[in-house]
Amino acid sequence: MMAPTDPLPHDEALDRRQRRLLVMVWASTLLPLLAFGYLTWQSVALNTQVQEAQDTLTKAAQQLADVNAQKRAAIEQLGQLNADLKEQQRSTAHYRDFAGIKIRFYRESDRAIVQKALVDQGFKIDASLGTSPLIARELANTLAYGSLVSQEDVKDIAVALVKAGFPLQRIAPAIRQPDPKLIQIFASAISDQRNCAVMTEAEIRAAEFKNGEICGGQTTGMK
Repeated sequence: MMAPTDPLPHDEALDRRQRRLLVMVWASTLLPLLAFGYLTWQSVALNTQVQEAQDTLTKAAQQLADVNAQKRAAIEQLGQLNADLKEQQRSTAHYRDFAGIKIRFYRESDRAIVQKALVDQGFKIDASLGTSPLIARELANTLAYGSLVSQEDVKDIAVALVKAGFPLQRIAPAIRQPDPKLIQIFASAISDQRNCAVMTEAEIRAAEFKNGEICGGQTTGMK
C-alpha cells in the first residue's frame, strides 16, 4: 500500500489563482448589476418626485385660473354696478332738469360750494347769484324752498350742500317767493335766534319736517 502524496506547491498556487479569478468574475458581474439597480431606484424616485412636482404645479395652475376667473367676475360685477350707478345718476339728473328746480345764492363766496355740490351729485340744476345787499353781508346758514319743490328733493340738495362744506342750520319754506321751484341759500337771523345747530348728512336724512321746517339739533321726535 502506497502512502498519500502531498499536493505540489504549484498546484496550490494555481488553485488560489483560479479562486481569485472567480471572485473577480463575480465582482465584475455583480458590480454593474448593483450600479444598474441603484440607478434604476434613483430614477424611479426622481420620476416620483417629478410627478409630484408636476401634480403640485397643475393644482397651483388650476387654483390660479380659478382666482383669475373670480377676479374677472368681480371686475365685471363692479363694472355693472358702476354702470347702474351712473344710470341712476343720469336718471336723477334728468328728473332734476325736468322738475325745473333752480338755486339762488347771494354771496359770491358760496358759488364754489354750490357748484361743487351739484357737480359731485350729478344734479343739473341752474344756480345763479342773487342780489340782496342785506343778505349778502351775512354768512349763509339757511335753505328756503318754493312750494313746488318736494321735501325729498330739498333733502337731497341739502345733503349735497353739506357734503360740499356748507354750514346748513335750517331748512324752511320760502316766504313771499314768486317762483315756486326756487331754492334760496341765504343768511337767516331766525336760524341763530332759534339756536339751530349745523346739521350733518345723517341728521338731514333722518329728520322729519315740522311745519315744513328742519332745525339743526332739534330734529329728535319731529312728526
